Amino acid sequence: MNVEQPTNDEPESATDSNTDDTTTPVARQRWKLTSWLLMLARRTHLYAGLFLLPWVVLYGVTGAMFNHQSLFPRVQFQPVPVDVVRATSMTEFPAAGELATQVIEALRSANPEAQIEVLTGSEPEFTNNLMFEVQQGDEKKVVHINPVTNDTEIATIPPEDFRPDRLLSDTRNIELNPNPQDTAQEAAASIFKDSGIEVHGAPKPFGWTKLNFLVSIDGEPARVTYVLKDGHVDIFKYDGSPDMPLRGFFLRLHTSHGQPPTWNGRMYWSLFVDAMAIAMVTWSLTGLLMWWQIKRTRRIGFVVLATSVGTAALMYFAMQNFYASNML
Repeated sequence: MNVEQPTNDEPESATDSNTDDTTTPVARQRWKLTSWLLMLARRTHLYAGLFLLPWVVLYGVTGAMFNHQSLFPRVQFQPVPVDVVRATSMTEFPAAGELATQVIEALRSANPEAQIEVLTGSEPEFTNNLMFEVQQGDEKKVVHINPVTNDTEIATIPPEDFRPDRLLSDTRNIELNPNPQDTAQEAAASIFKDSGIEVHGAPKPFGWTKLNFLVSIDGEPARVTYVLKDGHVDIFKYDGSPDMPLRGFFLRLHTSHGQPPTWNGRMYWSLFVDAMAIAMVTWSLTGLLMWWQIKRTRRIGFVVLATSVGTAALMYFAMQNFYASNML
């Protein structure tokens, strides 16, 4: 078996410097196998990263875009001077604690038999900024007011870059006989019953199943979207472009998930999402292995690793507490 021997640029390992353990054939074979496995781990770490580089960049950049609307923006933000805000009724807007007290008083008034008190250690908090919008021509203006600091900015949202032309605009709903949604609903009721699940009434639709296909209308390509749930139909001129700006398209790629029932581009994309998930776990494990092979980095690595685990644990409980106390 041809085995690639570690070179000078490979991380050092315990077997690299201990030649006494390779004096017997069995020990030499074990050393070769260990070296091969370590080399395989390093190559997997390297080439998986190279192959999935576009996805790594995509998820990194779009993740930051979700967190910061001003990053590669379609939306332009304009700060509002403090004096302008102070001259408004925001000076009368209640603080979180004051507003919580008002809410409790209203609840007590509506439910005089109930004992309602703020839990000790619970601090009322606003979940997001106050936002109001107005339409100005083709643009939308949205004012963002921080309810805690009163910092304010106005966002200008331009009109959509791409507005598909609607065809057959007088037709917005159609009725099919037999109705495919009713057929599926009847089947779902039978499946529940045959599975031993008691059903009271007809099962309710969950989600929005749509049928998409291309047609030609008066010689023009068009995209038809039929919604099974309510018979709604959208018919737009088709030119091969997505109905969203480039920024929105990349954000949609970030959040695209699940598998459609047909092998298409979205299904293949979902496979690469799975590949990214596997690769991220693999990178963490092979990274640990590569760190352990370099003896001089073990001590500081332990410190970094312990700090990482401790920080992750603190963030875990902090976010768990946040979502437990907020309806988001």
